[in-house]
Amino acid sequence: MQNKTKLISLFLIFLVIFSTSTVLAAEELNLEKAVKLLIEENRTLKNARKDIETAEKDIDLAVRSYFPTLDLRTSYTKLDEGPQSFDFEKLSPVEGSDENYSTSISLTQPIWMGGRVSMQKEIAGYGLEIARSKYEQSLEDQIFSLVQAYYGVLQAQGMVEIRQEALDIVNEHLRVVKNNLDAGIAIRRDLLQSQIEQRNAEEDLTAAENDLKIAQRRLAQLLSTNQKYSLTQPAINFNLALEQDKLFQTAVENDQQLLILELNKEIVKLNQKLEGQYYRPNVSLNGSYDWQGEEFMDEKSWSMTLGVNVPLYDGGKGSINAEKQEKELEKIANNRKDLVENIDIEVEDSILTVKETEEAIELEQLSLENAEENLEIANKSYEAGVVSNTEVIDAQATYNQAKTSLLQTEYKYEIELFRTLYKSGRLRENFEDVINNEK
Repeated sequence: MQNKTKLISLFLIFLVIFSTSTVLAAEELNLEKAVKLLIEENRTLKNARKDIETAEKDIDLAVRSYFPTLDLRTSYTKLDEGPQSFDFEKLSPVEGSDENYSTSISLTQPIWMGGRVSMQKEIAGYGLEIARSKYEQSLEDQIFSLVQAYYGVLQAQGMVEIRQEALDIVNEHLRVVKNNLDAGIAIRRDLLQSQIEQRNAEEDLTAAENDLKIAQRRLAQLLSTNQKYSLTQPAINFNLALEQDKLFQTAVENDQQLLILELNKEIVKLNQKLEGQYYRPNVSLNGSYDWQGEEFMDEKSWSMTLGVNVPLYDGGKGSINAEKQEKELEKIANNRKDLVENIDIEVEDSILTVKETEEAIELEQLSLENAEENLEIANKSYEAGVVSNTEVIDAQATYNQAKTSLLQTEYKYEIELFRTLYKSGRLRENFEDVINNEK
């Protein structure tokens, strides 16, 4: 008996611990906190920050072109036989050593490289700015992806609730059908129809629950976590004037792709200038200390060389490369025109979609009210024996579709508001406090 009591106590303790961990696992999460987690943990953003660090290293590498280089070389040679020489004092041949050691330490210091290093450093600086711009663009992209995934979970949760309500409605109607059948005022066909609808409603609920699991996984992937969260409804507290010209101008000012094109343009110009530096001389100083002889570090010697290298002819490669850079500038100009036009189109499309969806919400609300009233009438009429079971099932389907359409339209409207911010380059402004705190 005591052992049984202990087992029950242990089971209850385990149940309490398990329940507590489950509660802790479902931590509440709002959109702002989700953005904070995104910045901290998202792997795409982590890689973008590493690209910035790499670009910083490129600047350091460009500067170090002026740093001296130090080399140590040593070798040992074993010959089949020593080299023959003639001793004129003894008037006899002499056989040299069949072993030879050679060691050298050399130091090379660039003095002037025709101005190329400073330009390479400037190019690396533009590369760093491009890496930072790409991070800002990636941040905007990932925040909008997060918004979509966040609303995806909310919508999936709403669909589970709608499907559960639909199943409850079907079950209640099935109960009425069974009562009417027992009372002799319904036919068996009504029962079979309702049982089929019950099965369909159960399958719809299962599908909605599966969709919710996938939506939660997509959100977790963006946040790079396996933590489960209970999401809160975002508050739309930003002012958004749906004026095409103003939003387009803001989008052009904030678009990182346009900035990257301008930075690439400057890099191409510098590369053109670099090609023009080909004929400038390079000046360097080289010093070496050498040991050579039959024994290791035997005979010592040193040398100091000031070298000047003047390229005279490159086979015409410089002019060809300059033409290539000119083509790149033309491509950048064309890409900029296309990008500006696409920004204008996307901003307009987003504005029109917001307005269209806002109007659709009112229509969907009216449709739901009408469907709810029709379902209530159909249920009462069936109980009174006035309408057929098929009419009740049709009313149920219409009601469920109206609820689904309203849910989807409401969430689409809010997502489109965020999309308009995104397309106008203002999405990060809505989370500026969170972003600044993470810097």
